[in-house]
Amino acid sequence: MFKNWRDWLTRFVPAEVAGIAGSYAGYLLVADLGVSPILAAYGAAFGENCGYYTVVFLRDWFALPQEKRQLVPVLKAMVHDFGIAEVLDSFIVRPGFTVAAVALFGQGWGVGIAKFAADAVFYLLAIFFWEKRRARENAEG
Repeated sequence: MFKNWRDWLTRFVPAEVAGIAGSYAGYLLVADLGVSPILAAYGAAFGENCGYYTVVFLRDWFALPQEKRQLVPVLKAMVHDFGIAEVLDSFIVRPGFTVAAVALFGQGWGVGIAKFAADAVFYLLAIFFWEKRRARENAEG
């Protein structure tokens, strides 16, 4: 499974760049409303998702030949690859890490540290499911 690291970088790094920007934007926008740090942490998770999944969707969409571009199969593949990882990440892992890291390191460093810590957990699951789908598609021919 670890032999595919170049494929992973190609698939995930552009989305991560957008996710980082979204994470900070989401956290800072919600925190600026004067709400609790927990709600601001959910703002970071939501912002991350907006940036990340926009890039994933567009990349997967434009990778298909124009005559095969259909919304449902692209979204179905995304749900397969990211569904379980994303539910855990968005509702438990990322907000929890964000609250803790911001409390320890402040907003500037804390949001970023939490983002990378949560990504480690997220990618253990996401890469597993992506590789599983790729193996199934290769076996089907």
